[in-house]
Amino acid sequence: MRLFLALALAVLPAVASAQYEDDAHRADRTRTEELNRTAAHAVDRRNSANAAKLARYRDAQAAYQRARETWRRRLAACEDGDERACDPG
Repeated sequence: MRLFLALALAVLPAVASAQYEDDAHRADRTRTEELNRTAAHAVDRRNSANAAKLARYRDAQAAYQRARETWRRRLAACEDGDERACDPG
């Protein structure tokens, strides 16, 4: 019986403080979740705003690559003697 009483007295303060910590941790968790939702919303807004810019950049990059490939083919043809390919216009 003394062992049970000693164990109860040893555990009771820990249980009481654990309840306090649980409430504090719950408040921290709730605040963290709110901050995470806010940050995720900001990231979604940023990504949406950048999507059009990224699409324009990719289109411009593809157009540049096509123009460069055309120039390379014309240069190769010019070097092979096709004078029409040497015309800059």
